[in-house]
Amino acid sequence: MEAPKQALDGSETKPGRNDGRYGLVSKWPVAVDLAGSDLPCRLEGEIADLVVLGEIPKEINGTFYRVMVDPFVPPDERNVPIDGDGNISAFRFHEGRVDMKMRYIETERYKLERKAGKALFGLYRNPFTHHPCVRAAVDSTANTNLVYWAGQLLALKEVALPYAVDPDTLDTIKYDPFGDQGVRSKTFTAHPKVDPVTNELVVFGYEAKGLATDDIVTYALDAQGRKTEELWLKSPWCGFIHDCAITTNFIVLFIWPFEAKMERLKQGKQHWAWNYERPATFIVVPRRLGSAAKYGWKNGEHRVYSWKNCMPVHTAGAWETEDGKIYAESSRVHDNAFPFFPSEDGRMPSPETKADFVRWEFDLSKPTGTTIPDPSVVLDLPSEFPRIDERFFTIKYEWIFLNVFIPGNSDGSKNIFQGLNGLAMHNNSTGETRYFYAGDNSLCQEPIFVPRSEAEADGWVMTLIERKAESRCDIAIIDTRNFEKPVAIVQLPFHVKAQVHGNWVPGSMLNKAKSLVRQYEEVVVSGKGALEPL
Repeated sequence: MEAPKQALDGSETKPGRNDGRYGLVSKWPVAVDLAGSDLPCRLEGEIADLVVLGEIPKEINGTFYRVMVDPFVPPDERNVPIDGDGNISAFRFHEGRVDMKMRYIETERYKLERKAGKALFGLYRNPFTHHPCVRAAVDSTANTNLVYWAGQLLALKEVALPYAVDPDTLDTIKYDPFGDQGVRSKTFTAHPKVDPVTNELVVFGYEAKGLATDDIVTYALDAQGRKTEELWLKSPWCGFIHDCAITTNFIVLFIWPFEAKMERLKQGKQHWAWNYERPATFIVVPRRLGSAAKYGWKNGEHRVYSWKNCMPVHTAGAWETEDGKIYAESSRVHDNAFPFFPSEDGRMPSPETKADFVRWEFDLSKPTGTTIPDPSVVLDLPSEFPRIDERFFTIKYEWIFLNVFIPGNSDGSKNIFQGLNGLAMHNNSTGETRYFYAGDNSLCQEPIFVPRSEAEADGWVMTLIERKAESRCDIAIIDTRNFEKPVAIVQLPFHVKAQVHGNWVPGSMLNKAKSLVRQYEEVVVSGKGALEPL
């Protein structure tokens, strides 16, 4: 084997993967997220009419978009699992059939490294470790989420601005599609939220004025992608703000206890370090000037609340009450859930770390700096990637769908954690929880919801399942009226890496966007008429 090398931070790096039978070494580094069932997929192509077990309801018409972290070239051997190239999988459901298409998002970084045939970008979000020839390039892999807005599929990574992707062909169209409106932010969240009442995309960016800055911006984009309500504020420190929740009048930003420091970046070390002295922190920001006046807030004021050191990872939803409270629900890990970003003293999270799903309470009458009460535990088991019927964003909802660990089925007999092997469907009003078990040696990924009627949570839930023993994946379609058993399974003929996030876009919305494109071409050619709003 090769002799170990020294990384820029002084730690020992690992040699390439080795085949013990022949002593052959690859340029691909040894890493948990690049081995076994997480081997890079690196595939682009199309498959028509995937094999379906059971019957897909004819009402399901649209596209399930998902994005995975899938490095095209061997990454820097100190790289972290969240920093590979973004690769889209699009599953198009129509008339009980499913077609699949996969394409890389052709970011500037992807094109530069593919042309060079090697990694040019070093540590995550640290330009001081990149090759000098790419330090001015956009350092985004666009690998975290895909959100359809204003007729474009937005490929998102919170380190930068969106890439616009054609929702049909998956061709990469451009970087920063909303950049002609004077928004000065350098970043755009991977978790914008759609307000279904006002039909706005609520957006924020942190490190918004550049690397390791404490600047945050919040704003909204209307249905045509026009910016409204831009507000700038300061973070208590340069912290990791991955997700948010929205109510009618507020956006709640969730700050994880990681910290970025310019001096550490210049030393060639990781962007983030967990800080055990920092609490989980929440910034409550009015969405519009004057919207918090009834709670006694001044125009432009925001308030900062905190709890203990923990990591509230992803949100489900949030709502306001008449007595001036905000309730927001999220998954929670009681320690650092990203051990590849340890604390500066090298302390690693305990393998016994607990995880659950909780409800946070914020009293809007309390001053900034208030420590909030302990959250209510909604599900006392490892839980992640919560989703709701998003037509109920901003108001109190009943139903939540999320990935969970089902203890009784971890290996058929013992309650040993082996991953998120199922889904839960939980009712906040009754406390009822129903479970879908993916099967032995199987793991569920983030669920999406497809509505059937106007009633909350009436429809179908989809999840991509990793069949570890078979090195293959399936999509399960589950009727929410009979949650324990799928109505159909779509079989993929090969394994694809776990997604980060995904979303469902109805066929009616995609068809309307196509119609508007044709209408635009006709208007431009004839010079007559006007475009209909989205």
